[in-house]
Amino acid sequence: MRDKRVYSSLITVAVLAVLVGSALPWARLGGPFGEFTKRGLEDAGDGIITLVLGLIAVWAVAYYFFVPGTGLVRGSILAVLGAGIISVAALNLADIESRAAGALQDLESLAAAEEIPVSLVAGEGIYLTLIGGIAIFLAGLAAAALPLLPATAPDVPETGEPVAAAATGEAPAGDA
Repeated sequence: MRDKRVYSSLITVAVLAVLVGSALPWARLGGPFGEFTKRGLEDAGDGIITLVLGLIAVWAVAYYFFVPGTGLVRGSILAVLGAGIISVAALNLADIESRAAGALQDLESLAAAEEIPVSLVAGEGIYLTLIGGIAIFLAGLAAAALPLLPATAPDVPETGEPVAAAATGEAPAGDA
């Protein structure tokens, strides 16, 4: 498949997922006082980094699709952007407690000296950003590998002859 439209469409949907995921909640903190959320774009969070990487990816996918050529370097740029998005989202997912530190401090100040049951979970935004980053990375690798693939598959003769005999035009052994 040498059509760049397939990869461009897939990457565009993945970039859209990253841009939306950057604005959605990245951490949810639930307790007896209700639910607190921390969005990716709040308090100069790492959602700003993924948003900027996503906006650069918008430019990169347009450059990949609209500029004629093979796209080896352009696909590689998309793969690197996807890897950056994956690393930011994975680091935040692994250390979700620091992501919700502000909301956790607010909840502790409300509770004073009492022990409060608190549930801390990752929000849907961080998962959407991570999935979008993985899709950008994989589609970028596939787009970069596209020019390295052969243009067409080798022709297989319909007669069932060995390929070497068909290529030379010789009759297979045993046919007289």
